[in-house]
Amino acid sequence: MKIKEIILGIAIAIIFLMFCVFGTKLIYDSPEYEDYCDYRELGKIDPVNNSEYYNQVYQECSEKYDIANKNYSKNMFIISIIFGVLVIALCTIFIAVNSISGGLMLGSLMFIIYGTSRYWSYMDDLMRFIVLGAALAVLIYVSYWVSKRGENIKTEKNRKKNGRR
Repeated sequence: MKIKEIILGIAIAIIFLMFCVFGTKLIYDSPEYEDYCDYRELGKIDPVNNSEYYNQVYQECSEKYDIANKNYSKNMFIISIIFGVLVIALCTIFIAVNSISGGLMLGSLMFIIYGTSRYWSYMDDLMRFIVLGAALAVLIYVSYWVSKRGENIKTEKNRKKNGRR
Protein backbone atom coordinates (compact mmCIF):
# COMPACT_ATOMS: atom_id res chain seq x y z
CA MET A 1 0.00 0.00 0.00
CA LYS A 2 1.34 3.41 -0.93
CA ILE A 3 1.88 6.16 1.64
CA LYS A 4 -0.86 8.29 0.06
CA GLU A 5 -3.36 5.46 0.46
CA ILE A 6 -2.35 4.97 4.10
CA ILE A 7 -2.69 8.67 4.91
CA LEU A 8 -6.02 8.82 3.07
CA GLY A 9 -7.23 5.78 5.02
CA ILE A 10 -6.23 7.39 8.33
CA ALA A 11 -7.96 10.64 7.33
CA ILE A 12 -11.11 8.72 6.43
CA ALA A 13 -10.93 6.92 9.77
CA ILE A 14 -10.67 10.12 11.80
CA ILE A 15 -13.42 11.92 9.90
CA PHE A 16 -15.66 8.83 10.04
CA LEU A 17 -15.16 8.60 13.81
CA MET A 18 -16.10 12.26 14.22
CA PHE A 19 -19.08 11.76 11.90
CA CYS A 20 -20.30 8.82 14.02
CA VAL A 21 -19.81 10.58 17.38
CA PHE A 22 -21.38 13.88 16.38
CA GLY A 23 -24.10 12.19 14.35
CA THR A 24 -25.05 10.10 17.37
CA LYS A 25 -25.02 13.18 19.62
CA LEU A 26 -27.23 14.99 17.12
CA ILE A 27 -29.82 12.23 17.41
CA TYR A 28 -29.22 11.15 21.02
CA ASP A 29 -28.17 13.88 23.47
CA SER A 30 -25.95 13.11 26.43
CA PRO A 31 -27.22 14.07 29.87
CA GLU A 32 -25.96 17.36 31.27
CA TYR A 33 -25.15 17.71 34.95
CA GLU A 34 -27.08 20.99 35.07
CA ASP A 35 -30.27 19.12 34.12
CA TYR A 36 -30.08 17.24 37.41
CA CYS A 37 -28.41 19.78 39.73
CA ASP A 38 -29.60 23.37 39.76
CA TYR A 39 -26.61 25.45 40.84
CA ARG A 40 -28.86 28.40 41.64
CA GLU A 41 -30.76 26.28 44.17
CA LEU A 42 -27.55 24.95 45.65
CA GLY A 43 -26.21 28.49 45.82
CA LYS A 44 -29.16 29.52 48.00
CA ILE A 45 -28.22 26.94 50.64
CA ASP A 46 -25.59 28.00 53.16
CA PRO A 47 -23.13 25.07 53.09
CA VAL A 48 -21.63 26.06 56.45
CA ASN A 49 -24.80 26.35 58.55
CA ASN A 50 -26.79 23.79 56.55
CA SER A 51 -24.01 21.43 55.54
CA GLU A 52 -26.08 18.29 56.07
CA TYR A 53 -28.96 19.56 53.91
CA TYR A 54 -26.52 20.92 51.29
CA ASN A 55 -24.73 17.56 51.10
CA GLN A 56 -28.07 15.72 50.87
CA VAL A 57 -29.32 17.88 47.99
CA TYR A 58 -25.95 17.64 46.23
CA GLN A 59 -25.85 13.85 46.73
CA GLU A 60 -29.40 13.39 45.39
CA CYS A 61 -28.83 15.37 42.22
CA SER A 62 -25.44 13.70 41.65
CA GLU A 63 -27.05 10.27 41.95
CA LYS A 64 -29.76 11.21 39.45
CA TYR A 65 -27.12 12.42 37.01
CA ASP A 66 -25.02 9.28 37.50
CA ILE A 67 -28.02 7.06 36.73
CA ALA A 68 -28.83 9.05 33.58
CA ASN A 69 -25.16 9.01 32.50
CA LYS A 70 -24.90 5.25 33.08
CA ASN A 71 -27.99 4.64 30.93
CA TYR A 72 -26.69 6.96 28.22
CA SER A 73 -23.27 5.28 28.29
CA LYS A 74 -24.87 1.84 28.05
CA ASN A 75 -26.94 2.91 25.04
CA MET A 76 -23.90 4.51 23.36
CA PHE A 77 -22.01 1.26 23.93
CA ILE A 78 -24.78 -0.76 22.27
CA ILE A 79 -25.11 1.72 19.38
CA SER A 80 -21.35 1.82 18.75
CA ILE A 81 -20.98 -1.98 18.85
CA ILE A 82 -23.86 -2.62 16.46
CA PHE A 83 -23.01 0.19 14.03
CA GLY A 84 -19.25 -0.44 14.18
CA VAL A 85 -19.46 -4.17 13.56
CA LEU A 86 -22.00 -3.62 10.78
CA VAL A 87 -19.75 -1.10 8.99
CA ILE A 88 -16.70 -3.37 9.39
CA ALA A 89 -18.62 -6.30 7.92
CA LEU A 90 -20.00 -4.25 5.03
CA CYS A 91 -16.56 -2.82 4.24
CA THR A 92 -15.06 -6.29 4.27
CA ILE A 93 -17.67 -7.62 1.87
CA PHE A 94 -18.44 -4.73 -0.48
CA ILE A 95 -15.58 -2.21 -0.63
CA ALA A 96 -12.50 -3.25 -2.56
CA VAL A 97 -10.59 0.06 -2.38
CA ASN A 98 -8.11 -0.42 0.47
CA SER A 99 -7.88 3.21 1.58
CA ILE A 100 -11.67 3.50 1.81
CA SER A 101 -12.42 0.14 3.41
CA GLY A 102 -9.41 0.38 5.73
CA GLY A 103 -10.32 3.93 6.76
CA LEU A 104 -13.96 3.08 7.42
CA MET A 105 -12.97 -0.05 9.32
CA LEU A 106 -10.45 1.83 11.47
CA GLY A 107 -12.99 4.60 12.10
CA SER A 108 -15.56 1.97 13.09
CA LEU A 109 -13.07 0.36 15.43
CA MET A 110 -12.37 3.73 17.05
CA PHE A 111 -16.15 4.33 17.39
CA ILE A 112 -16.49 0.95 19.10
CA ILE A 113 -13.63 1.91 21.43
CA TYR A 114 -15.35 5.24 22.12
CA GLY A 115 -18.65 3.57 23.02
CA THR A 116 -16.97 0.86 25.05
CA SER A 117 -14.81 3.31 26.99
CA ARG A 118 -17.88 5.35 27.98
CA TYR A 119 -19.48 2.27 29.54
CA TRP A 120 -16.30 0.48 30.68
CA SER A 121 -16.32 1.80 34.27
CA TYR A 122 -19.92 0.64 34.75
CA MET A 123 -19.23 -2.93 33.55
CA ASP A 124 -18.25 -5.74 35.87
CA ASP A 125 -15.27 -7.96 35.05
CA LEU A 126 -17.41 -10.73 33.54
CA MET A 127 -19.08 -8.28 31.15
CA ARG A 128 -15.67 -6.86 30.16
CA PHE A 129 -14.40 -10.38 29.49
CA ILE A 130 -17.46 -11.22 27.36
CA VAL A 131 -17.21 -7.97 25.36
CA LEU A 132 -13.50 -8.46 24.67
CA GLY A 133 -14.02 -12.13 23.80
CA ALA A 134 -16.83 -11.31 21.38
CA ALA A 135 -14.79 -8.53 19.75
CA LEU A 136 -11.81 -10.86 19.39
CA ALA A 137 -13.98 -13.60 17.88
CA VAL A 138 -15.54 -11.22 15.36
CA LEU A 139 -12.16 -9.79 14.33
CA ILE A 140 -10.61 -13.25 13.94
CA TYR A 141 -13.60 -14.40 11.87
CA VAL A 142 -13.48 -11.31 9.65
CA SER A 143 -9.71 -11.70 9.20
CA TYR A 144 -10.11 -15.36 8.30
CA TRP A 145 -12.94 -14.57 5.88
CA VAL A 146 -10.92 -11.80 4.19
CA SER A 147 -7.91 -14.09 3.92
CA LYS A 148 -9.95 -16.90 2.34
CA ARG A 149 -11.66 -14.44 0.01
CA GLY A 150 -8.26 -13.17 -1.11
CA GLU A 151 -7.04 -16.71 -1.73
CA ASN A 152 -10.14 -17.47 -3.81
CA ILE A 153 -9.63 -14.33 -5.90
CA LYS A 154 -5.95 -15.22 -6.49
CA THR A 155 -6.87 -18.79 -7.44
CA GLU A 156 -9.49 -17.52 -9.91
CA LYS A 157 -7.00 -15.07 -11.45
CA ASN A 158 -4.39 -17.84 -11.82
CA ARG A 159 -6.93 -20.09 -13.53
CA LYS A 160 -7.84 -17.33 -16.00
CA LYS A 161 -4.17 -16.51 -16.55
CA ASN A 162 -3.35 -20.15 -17.34
CA GLY A 163 -6.38 -20.51 -19.62
CA ARG A 164 -8.31 -22.82 -17.31
CA ARG A 165 -11.84 -22.15 -16.14
